[in-house]
Amino acid sequence: MNILSPVRSFSLRRVKTHAIYDPEQYDTEINSARGFDGRKNTAKTVNMPSTKRNHGGVFYDPDQRDPEANRRYSPPMDEASQLIDNFRTKTDADHVTRDEVIDAQNFWAQSIVDISNCFLSGGDYVSLASERAGELYGYDHSKVLFKPTKAAAKQFRPTANDAMSYFVGHDAVISGYKEDSGFAINAKKGFSRVIFDNHQIDCHNQLAIAMGTYEFTCATTGEISEVEYTFGYKRNPDGRVRICLHHSSIPYEPNVETPRVRRDQTSQVKPEGGILYDPAQCDPDANERRHVTKKFTPEPFTHENTLSWGL
Repeated sequence: MNILSPVRSFSLRRVKTHAIYDPEQYDTEINSARGFDGRKNTAKTVNMPSTKRNHGGVFYDPDQRDPEANRRYSPPMDEASQLIDNFRTKTDADHVTRDEVIDAQNFWAQSIVDISNCFLSGGDYVSLASERAGELYGYDHSKVLFKPTKAAAKQFRPTANDAMSYFVGHDAVISGYKEDSGFAINAKKGFSRVIFDNHQIDCHNQLAIAMGTYEFTCATTGEISEVEYTFGYKRNPDGRVRICLHHSSIPYEPNVETPRVRRDQTSQVKPEGGILYDPAQCDPDANERRHVTKKFTPEPFTHENTLSWGL
C-alpha cells in the first residue's frame, strides 16, 4: 500500500505590480499599502535640485510661497554668517518712512505753538516743554547733534538741559546760558504758527534726513520769520522716531554785513596753573584743551651771560 498521497503540482505565475505613491508622503510603507495598479504613475515628483540659493546663502524653492518653509531649506550657519544674514534681512518695519518724518515735523511745529500758548496764558510752559522735548528729541536714547539758530557763546547743545535752556530761556532751567531768551516762547512774544517747507527728505533704513525752510509767525506782532533747517530722524530702541540732528540758520543776505559774534573771553578764568577754562563748560577735557602755551624767548648771547649758561 502506497502511503504517500499523490502530490499535486502548482504552476507559479509572476505578477508585475506597480505601487501608487504620493510624492508628499514620505512613509514608504503607507505608499506601498495603497494597492497595486497597472496605471502609470502620473504624480509629480519633488525635484530637490530645483531649489536655488540666494546671495545671502539661504536655499529657497521658487514654487514655495511660504517664507518660513523656504528658510528651513537653509543649512546651519556659523555665528558670523548668522550676523550677516540678520543684518541683510532687516524688516521694513524698522525703516524710517517719509510719512513718519512729516508726522514728526508737524508734532514739532504744534509743540512750539502749544508751548507759546501755555506761556502767554500763564501756564506751566516749562513742564510742557520738557515733556514735548522728551518725545521729540532722542537725548535719552542716542546722541543728538543740535546747533540752534540764535546761539553764539554756546553754539552746540549736546545735552537735554542745554536744549531746554535754549527753548524756554536761561532763567527757567538750572545752569542755563544767559544768551538764551527762550526760542519756544519767542523771547516772551510767543509763536502762533509754524510751517515746514521741505526741500528734500532722504530716508535710509533707520535714519532719515530732511532739509528745507520753516516759517514762524509771531503771536504778538504777526511778523513772519524764515529759517533754514536740517533735521535728522532716527528710530530709537523703543520704536519711536526722534530727532538726532537739528541744525538751524538764518538765510544769508549778501547785501547786509553781519559781523561775526566772538565768544565772551571774560567768562574764561585763568588759575595759577596757566590753564584757561570756561566755568560754563562741563567737559573737563575740553577745558584742558584750552591751555595756552607761553612762547619762550631766549636771552641774547653775550659774553656776560655765558657763565650763567655754563659756557
